[in-house]
Amino acid sequence: MMFRSKYDWWILLTFAGWTLGNIWAFVSLVMGGGFGAWVVAIVFTPFTVFLFMPIWLRTYYEFADDGLRVICGLGKGIKIPYDAIISASRTKNPVSSPAPSLDRIEIKFKKSTFSDTVIISPKDRKGFFEQLKAKNENIEITTDVKPMSKWVKGVIILAAGIPLLAVVAMFVYGEMEPTVGITEDGIRIRAMYGLNIGFESIDSIDLIEQSMREMREGDSGRRTNGYGGFGGTLKGHFQSGRHGSHMLFVRTNSTPTIRIERSRGGDVFISFRNGETTRALYSEMIEAYSST
Repeated sequence: MMFRSKYDWWILLTFAGWTLGNIWAFVSLVMGGGFGAWVVAIVFTPFTVFLFMPIWLRTYYEFADDGLRVICGLGKGIKIPYDAIISASRTKNPVSSPAPSLDRIEIKFKKSTFSDTVIISPKDRKGFFEQLKAKNENIEITTDVKPMSKWVKGVIILAAGIPLLAVVAMFVYGEMEPTVGITEDGIRIRAMYGLNIGFESIDSIDLIEQSMREMREGDSGRRTNGYGGFGGTLKGHFQSGRHGSHMLFVRTNSTPTIRIERSRGGDVFISFRNGETTRALYSEMIEAYSST
């Protein structure tokens, strides 16, 4: 008889965070993502493929003919003879174990000249106890459990939420429209991959009555180190045959688009969701640039 493991919400939250990180990284790479996407893919993929997915698909506890088999992830697991099991008691111990839930059972068993323990988390806890007792009626069963302290719960929630929060924060920050300020000596773009552009490095500032999508039509291009969201947001470093090496802070479908032509470092393109915001910024830029 086989008993599937129970999965707590914090485990599912962790799985979701790592999975979303992988999806974002691979979508970015397919669209020409740069260094950041490669880092996320290299860090997240091994954990997802070799740790989280196997734990999700292959964690169970089986009553075989010759003993209790504990299987978790890619490992071959362990087998405990029924006559070696001393006790089975409920626990909330958060120690690392083949138990993706904190609703756990600690099994104590004899191993050579000493005793050892393994912690598991069968979904059907009552049925598991009954089956264990049927295999060896001398096993001591304890169904009471000591509540977990609040600080342990807090640490677990924090650790589980970090990957998901990191992915969400990255996406939210990437989708935010840039904040562009005009200073005495240049233009400051605050955003993911933001930069400062000194007036002395600017050759011209133009307002193009086209969206970035229209400007790139028929032009081969790729992202070298940038962000490409799911709402037509492009930020960072790009390369194309028509514009060469350039930087984008645009909504690809928004019109018009500001082009800042620089003497070094490549052109910079800016557009906002609201075209009137783009026009107002262009007016401010021209006024400041003309006075230098």
